[in-house]
Amino acid sequence: MFIYRFIQYSLVEEYRGFTWWITVELLYTVNPGIEDIASEEIRAELGGVTSFEKMSGHVYHVVDNVSFEAIYRLRSINRAFILLFKSRVGPRTNDLVKLREELVSSLETIHYYITPHTSFAVDTERLGSHEYTSMDISRIVGEIIIRKVEEKTGVKPVVNLRTPHIIIHVFVRDENFFLGVSLTGSRSLHRRGYRIYDHPAALKPTLAYAMLTLSGTRDKQVIVDPMCGGGTIPIEAGLLHEEALIYGYDRNPKHVRGAKLNAYASGVYGKVVFGVWDARRLHVIFDEQVDHIVSNPPYGIRYGDPVVIRKLYRDFLGSAYKSLKPGGRLTIITTEYNYVLKKAGDIGFRVIHKRTVQHGGLYPKIVVLEK
Repeated sequence: MFIYRFIQYSLVEEYRGFTWWITVELLYTVNPGIEDIASEEIRAELGGVTSFEKMSGHVYHVVDNVSFEAIYRLRSINRAFILLFKSRVGPRTNDLVKLREELVSSLETIHYYITPHTSFAVDTERLGSHEYTSMDISRIVGEIIIRKVEEKTGVKPVVNLRTPHIIIHVFVRDENFFLGVSLTGSRSLHRRGYRIYDHPAALKPTLAYAMLTLSGTRDKQVIVDPMCGGGTIPIEAGLLHEEALIYGYDRNPKHVRGAKLNAYASGVYGKVVFGVWDARRLHVIFDEQVDHIVSNPPYGIRYGDPVVIRKLYRDFLGSAYKSLKPGGRLTIITTEYNYVLKKAGDIGFRVIHKRTVQHGGLYPKIVVLEK
């Protein structure tokens, strides 16, 4: 990528034959609720120091000797940016006057990233109550960038909203303002590229990774998703583990066929066994043989009749308990967490962990239960 090569060389200074790398500030977007998981993965892969606010959807990262290729190996993030500017901004339109002044003085080096030979676009995401819109922010940032680049180079850069070379990402959350250069382009990294078959209630791969991490899955263990849909959780397990025994089942043969296509596209087809089966009868196949059951069962909100969904959960929880080894874990994501926690306790499960995450405009909980 052009942006990667340009930044790679711009981060290096040579002096008397030695190469010195400057510290880089990065910002990552993630699904709100898994910031700590992403933070740990970022440190493990890239080193450095990370920080975050819970449910903010962002992780801040300071690192030396950054490997930009390693960013593409991260399983928990959506996008990554080189952070150029951060500040506070008030909610009123008049507060943009001060912000404009700060941006004018802070974007003196923007021509290192955007030149007369590169097109750019400003992508603004805004959360909170403000008198101004995302378009207002984008317009101000765009005008300043054009002015700064023209001052330094004598030529105005080209704005291209459809296929820009460089994307400037702006994120405004309440009073927090961040501006950075995108390292991952316009396509979120949660779109792995293997989803040939798109299940109507598909789980984001980043959340599937988080669930596997929270469950504590390891190589040489038995991992089962008895309601696999398009196969996201088994596929992510296959990408995460080399020697685990991974199974994906679903009642609907159409979904199983689609899951196989997705697994083939992801390169893990030989690692996962798929089949048509009812999650309420999982114990018929596995009698105290499973280390981890990780699944995204239907949400009551989208499933319809709450009586039907709760009967499904009750029967599934009972079968899952019989299928797990002593000490085995059941990890699910659901909006029916109050009912699940009550029934799980009645059956004999112990609650190990629970947290709220954001997914598809809803705020379900990831619940980890242990037999």
